[in-house]
Amino acid sequence: NPVFLNVNSLNVGNLQFGEETVDAFEIGAKYSTRKFSLGIAAFRQEFSNFQLNTFNGSVFLVQNVNSCGTALGGADSDASATTGACQPDDVKPGVISQGIELEASLNPTRDFGVTFGLTYADTSYENDLIGNDTGAPLDPALRLLPGDNLSNAPELTTTASLSWTPQLTDSGIEGLVFLNARMVDDYNTGSDLLYGKEQDGYFIVNGRIGVTNIADRFSIEGWVNNLFDKDYTQVAFNTPFVAPQQTYSAFLAEPRTYGVTIRGKF
Repeated sequence: NPVFLNVNSLNVGNLQFGEETVDAFEIGAKYSTRKFSLGIAAFRQEFSNFQLNTFNGSVFLVQNVNSCGTALGGADSDASATTGACQPDDVKPGVISQGIELEASLNPTRDFGVTFGLTYADTSYENDLIGNDTGAPLDPALRLLPGDNLSNAPELTTTASLSWTPQLTDSGIEGLVFLNARMVDDYNTGSDLLYGKEQDGYFIVNGRIGVTNIADRFSIEGWVNNLFDKDYTQVAFNTPFVAPQQTYSAFLAEPRTYGVTIRGKF
């Protein structure tokens, strides 16, 4: 209805973005026995037309990010929407992710197991960033991106789990004890990487305890997520309709939750 909506004011360019492609390379090795396994891998990924999903406080917008093979002299970091263009034949991948992964598991007995994982990933934007693959300048709202880490991409992530399923009776009743933990270091939760959107590293523990029938005819489990009730931010964004870069809103992670799950098969 043109009375309520001026279609001429709509920016349909915000609804268009190019296809993202990635060149991925990985090399690794694995050692395994019945009770122990260890794997290690090194990887590198080069993203062209990286699709950056940005929440502006009211809607999500997807913008492409590439880099220029020619130095832009800081034009990708200024507040101008017209400086920092690149020749189309000089467009390069805009995001590089590289690092190592380590995975290990230990099962000394049939009913006990431990796992451990560690990932170091340097996932960052290149310098001399541009927008789409035609060489258009980078959106000035993203001027903090060149050379910095991606949002929600901590460099160090570790995981661990412990499971114990002892037999409790000769009739096939088993116990269950399961814990898993995840630790990450600092990262930025905002796609524009504004300083007020930084999240400190945190440590999360989840667990389950219960009993089950070996034939899986029934189980009763008590469970808890975020055992230590750690507060952390999933996504931070500029609060809409107020002065930008001064007021932030956020989607917070779930607090400690717990309950009981009963399953049965008839």
